[in-house]
Amino acid sequence: MDDASSPPSRYSEGTRAATRGHPMPIRSSSSASHRIQRLHRRVRVLAALGILATALLAGLATALPFYLSSRDSLESMTRLNAEAQAEALHHQLRRYQDVANQFTSRTEIRQRLAAYARGELSLAALSDFSTPRLADAMGQAAEVAGLIRFGPDGEVVAILGQVPEETPLAPNGGTGSGYPCRLRVTADNELLVQACAPILDEEGERIGYDLVFFHAEHLLSLLANSERLGRDASLHLREANGHLELTLDESGPVLIAVDPAAGSDAATQVTFEAPLGDQNWRLLVSVPAQRFRDEALSVLLWPALGVLLLTLGGALLVSRALHPVLARVARQAQRLEHSEQELRLAASVFRHAREAILITDRHHAIVEVNPAFTQLTGHPCRPLIGRPLTELLAPREDLAMATRQVLETLDREDVWQGEIRYRCASGETLVALQTISAVRDADGTLLRHIHIFNDISEQKAAEEEIRHQAFHDELTGLPNRSLLLARLERAIHRAGQGGHRLAVLFLDLDHFKPVNDTLGHQAGDDLLKQVARRLGGRLRERDTLARLGGDEFVVVLEGLSRPAPAARVAESLVEALLEPFTVAGERVAIGVSVGVALYPGDGADGEALLKAADVAMYRAKDAGRNTWRLHDRTLDEVLRTGASS
Repeated sequence: MDDASSPPSRYSEGTRAATRGHPMPIRSSSSASHRIQRLHRRVRVLAALGILATALLAGLATALPFYLSSRDSLESMTRLNAEAQAEALHHQLRRYQDVANQFTSRTEIRQRLAAYARGELSLAALSDFSTPRLADAMGQAAEVAGLIRFGPDGEVVAILGQVPEETPLAPNGGTGSGYPCRLRVTADNELLVQACAPILDEEGERIGYDLVFFHAEHLLSLLANSERLGRDASLHLREANGHLELTLDESGPVLIAVDPAAGSDAATQVTFEAPLGDQNWRLLVSVPAQRFRDEALSVLLWPALGVLLLTLGGALLVSRALHPVLARVARQAQRLEHSEQELRLAASVFRHAREAILITDRHHAIVEVNPAFTQLTGHPCRPLIGRPLTELLAPREDLAMATRQVLETLDREDVWQGEIRYRCASGETLVALQTISAVRDADGTLLRHIHIFNDISEQKAAEEEIRHQAFHDELTGLPNRSLLLARLERAIHRAGQGGHRLAVLFLDLDHFKPVNDTLGHQAGDDLLKQVARRLGGRLRERDTLARLGGDEFVVVLEGLSRPAPAARVAESLVEALLEPFTVAGERVAIGVSVGVALYPGDGADGEALLKAADVAMYRAKDAGRNTWRLHDRTLDEVLRTGASS
């Protein structure tokens, strides 16, 4: 405002000065622009310096703790690697001890040693018996270099293979349940691992012991494998009492005596100590201290450089990026507001939709359900959150396979539609026509599944009723001719694959028409129902009982290995109908004639078997009714003769 009002004043003053003969300097508008630019530059510089100073102070405040933490982490990692290396060495020494124990477990040799300890066997005889058998056992363990077996008083029973020149002293006793293993050097300067295993008799008394010597290649390879600990690390294997130490140099393994009181130079070396198993050996790992300092500094250097570069870059961008950032923030706010409106609209649709809607995450756990779902299934919303959707599915035999097929379709096409059965809170089954849609982000990553479905239980029940009526007899509820033929064809297929027989029994009631004519059709229908129940009581669950119409019934028997069981069932059905029935308050006596056809002898398909059984049934009627006949006359005569005898 001041700059805007100054020109008229300067103009007036300049005019008056010129009138007096003194020139007046005029200030151009560009000077204000320069001042603004300088101010802007000053603000940017101050902002940059402020950001830099803040970053430096924060860096200094965190550098030292970060350095110490990094060094501690490096030392902890080295310690863990040392303990892992010690564990590997322990398992190898434990393995040597286990192999040594196997030599003492040979029963026959141990029994001879026990006999020697009792004075029943001479030392020479014991040695002659034991030496070849121990040699055979050594031949099965390639890493065993030699073995010395001692008697109960420390006398040598057998020496085999490569052993040290100096015979080790006998142990002080003990059960030998764990090592110590010892290290020995042969005359050829080869390092051997010595394991001691006591030999116990049946009463648990020590009657001797074995000293088993192993080639140390596996142990040395583990000791030489220091890749995890760094190339500058040196590994030493030291006895717990500190008298012997195994180390590796350029010439190979070196076993030296050490002074337990001597320590390492803590200023130049960091030594990590890890005991092996039962504390008889320790692994010492020496690492130059400089390595931890250098690595910690190298870990700190790059973050420090990164922070510095980010600080400089941030200071440079602050002044230049403010306007674009604010513009982007404004645009993002508009987009967020638009997204919020869409979310409110979607939430309103979700809450008020008449269809049941359920949302699951990528792992098929329930995230949300709408009120329509709760109203339809009876499951309240809150207890469902986080539960797998499969817990709500009604059980069925092929549930796992059907679920897998749905998921494969969703992975391939992102949408699936079909029928799913749910278990309602009341225990009832809900049949739903369901559409499942996958929701993915911009990168194609699956986020959610949206499940929308409607209850079609009544529709499915109506369809099931129509299907049942189409394939079942209305009066008795038994399968009708169509369902019978379908089942019969499947049974023939199974019998052909399994090499079994099946039988078709054609039943025609005797003396049914007089009952129907005398007592009426209602009484006849009641009689047919009672006949169906009585016949079903004589059959297995796997057998099929069907009504063809009128007073004709058919039975299909599967899984027969020979014809005789079919004849027995036919005889049983005849006997079942000999007992009088009570119909309309009257006692009624009827009978049945049964014809039996066998697969594959009497027919290769359902119609052929029914025709053959029908022919056999008429032969039964001609034979006087209330009896049965097989279609095969020869087989019929054999079975009936066998039954009568």
